[in-house]
Amino acid sequence: MFGTGNTNYIIRDAYCNGTEKRLLDCGQKAPKKTCPGGRAAGVQCYTMDYFNILNNSCYEGDVAYNLGKSNADIQNIDSANACQKLCQDCTTCNYFTYQLTSKTCSLLSGKKETVARDTVSGPKSCKNPSASPVRACNSAGVVCLLQGGSPDEGNVYVGGRPVSQVTWDVQNARVVCRELGYVDVLEIYRSSHFGKVAGPEMIKYSCYGTETSLTHCSSSIGRYSDYEGAGVKCHNNTAALLPQACHAPNKICLWGGAGDHEGNVYFQGKPICDDGWNSANAHIVCTSLGFQEALQATTGSEFGMVPYDFSDIDFDCHGDEEHLKNCIFSEAKGKCKYDKHRGAGVRCNYASKSISVLLTVINIVAPTMFIITLVIGLVYICKTQKKLSHITNDTKELRRAVSKQYHKSSSDYI
Repeated sequence: MFGTGNTNYIIRDAYCNGTEKRLLDCGQKAPKKTCPGGRAAGVQCYTMDYFNILNNSCYEGDVAYNLGKSNADIQNIDSANACQKLCQDCTTCNYFTYQLTSKTCSLLSGKKETVARDTVSGPKSCKNPSASPVRACNSAGVVCLLQGGSPDEGNVYVGGRPVSQVTWDVQNARVVCRELGYVDVLEIYRSSHFGKVAGPEMIKYSCYGTETSLTHCSSSIGRYSDYEGAGVKCHNNTAALLPQACHAPNKICLWGGAGDHEGNVYFQGKPICDDGWNSANAHIVCTSLGFQEALQATTGSEFGMVPYDFSDIDFDCHGDEEHLKNCIFSEAKGKCKYDKHRGAGVRCNYASKSISVLLTVINIVAPTMFIITLVIGLVYICKTQKKLSHITNDTKELRRAVSKQYHKSSSDYI
């Protein structure tokens, strides 16, 4: 297909299972000199970015925007999707151009188009950002979630082959979710949770959780039952996340409840493990947030699943501390590790906050009113004393005048 090349073949009849990292890792037969020059094998590789272009009108292929006038050029970016996400995080970026060969992402303000091979360009956000690009699920190494009710969940397939539940854990699932562009894993499943898988040959993976792709994890092929497929639900990028303010030092937030008086407890942006969680701890959380008391200490992620990244602090409060940070704390024992159902929570006395606010207002207003009343009283007393002084002086003058007139009349009579 691509022309006649060197007839000195080194591999003949290679047979691979799709999980090998190199062609040399596949099984092969010894080369034979009888293979003619027109029998060379070739391949056309699948490029995810161009596939996205065909299925998503948001992107343009072989087109660069504002060539040579970028606000920033960022190296070693894996895909056009990742480049678009960087643009979304930049306030001065309106468009992006991604160079496939150099893996360079250019963040741009304008959209002056120039023809440029091996580039992908697009706007800051697509008109329909919730639409997921179609993936070539039967292509080697391509990860897909199938049979789920939404794009962020399903049984896991790689290259069209299901992944086995054997050794399936949160580390493996985390690699899958992040490879697909999600924040993190939210739930892992076994026993072909989303429906019977297409066995019996499946792939078994073992990941550390830090890999960027399943292909970087160790793997092997095995034969398993159709009901032994691995599944996952990923943490969707569009899901509500904690406000950034909740990540501040010593900041307490309640999340997932019907109001600000209840929810799973987050300390510095991370959920607290419910191991050892009690009413004293809950009371201090409530008083720290301005409530008078706690109605209930909850366990088992009562207000919804929490992330796997738990706080590394365990608290032990007596109930009389001013703030949660003043409680005795120790390094978390890790009993809640990777269990999203172990978040600690509280229900605070909602009415008590209104009373607390009223008491606070009274405490502020009462001294102020006392001072104002005192000042008014003193002013009144001063004015009254001044008036009395004038009256006293007038009385004295009147007495002098009467006395003088009396003496004068007496002398005239004599």
